[in-house]
Amino acid sequence: MSNPLTTPQYVPPLRPPIELFNVAHERSFSVLFVNYSWALGLAGGLVLLWAVNAWRGKHDRVEHRFTLPLAAALIIGGFVNILAEVEEPGRLIYGYIYGWSHWDTAIIKYGIILLPLFLALCWWLSFQSMPRAALADEIEKLGSPWRQLADFFSLWSRFYNLFSSRSWSRVVLVVMIFLGLFAPLYSAIFLMNEHGVPIWNSPAEALLFIVTGIGVAAMAMLVLVPLLGWFSTGRWLAAQPYHRWTAAICLGLWGLVWYGWMWWLGRFGTLEELRAANLFMGPYAGEIFWNWTFAGLIVPLVALVTPLGRSAYAQWVALIGGAWGSYAARVGIVFGGEAINRSGAGYLVFHLGLDALWYSVVSALLFAGFLAALLAATPHPTAASDKA
Repeated sequence: MSNPLTTPQYVPPLRPPIELFNVAHERSFSVLFVNYSWALGLAGGLVLLWAVNAWRGKHDRVEHRFTLPLAAALIIGGFVNILAEVEEPGRLIYGYIYGWSHWDTAIIKYGIILLPLFLALCWWLSFQSMPRAALADEIEKLGSPWRQLADFFSLWSRFYNLFSSRSWSRVVLVVMIFLGLFAPLYSAIFLMNEHGVPIWNSPAEALLFIVTGIGVAAMAMLVLVPLLGWFSTGRWLAAQPYHRWTAAICLGLWGLVWYGWMWWLGRFGTLEELRAANLFMGPYAGEIFWNWTFAGLIVPLVALVTPLGRSAYAQWVALIGGAWGSYAARVGIVFGGEAINRSGAGYLVFHLGLDALWYSVVSALLFAGFLAALLAATPHPTAASDKA
């Protein structure tokens, strides 16, 4: 079965012996890779929007104060998935050491260096984004051993303010913008360097991963970040409305890149890419339409660009739909790429293993726990809250 809009020509099917042989071939990536890609993509999008806001000097907005705790918690939750996927820490070390001489694995060493740095900077800047005087008041109330512990975990942020120095803050923001771009692109580049899966060797998936990360992050800025601020301080501060249009633009690019990619493969792709396009627009067409195109693209666009977009309820619908659709996009690309080349006829028998389910639950709990801890560390509004 194929879609004439994307694959108008005849595509020779896989031969039955190859199909039967590939059924037993283990998939190289599981849903844990998808979890990791989604969490890091959303964290990168949040940091990019936060950095733009901070660069403009908008330090008094709810986005400045409560975005980075959400990003840091997402990174922590995402790390659990990739460590479980790799299974052996020695494999990460091996990839780092030999990545210098074998360039096809070089992205691993960059991830090992840059992503923990990304987490550390998000954690540090979460405290730097808090009002310094209010943070100092909260820490001073603690007893002696707890005060030193609080200073350590906040990196002594009550004693200095990064944003009081324009030059140093700009340097840090440039680094954050770079890392915010690297985080969603890392998993896409990782897939692009995989051999034997032609559908992954395309820059289209990198564009998809980054626009979905920024788009969902913009929707989170609209409703989720103000909700976190309300949970922490008891005050509701509305986010800026331009996040709504940022999300709508990213959604439009999302649909354009995906269907443009399928159209291009159907006319100019190799035989393996044509088979993958046939799979996406054939056996996977129903799942892609309902989980991706409808729930993740059409519904959020209607909720954002129509007059309904002024309603908080519509914005929540857009966030939920966009988050689900961006996750489904990664599922489709990862498992669809493996189906033809690595699993053959087994593409219809995928099931979520207990290990993957367990680590997914653990990562979600760690995300919620660290987010709650960072929000609990946020000072409540006082007279000192408005001081630097």
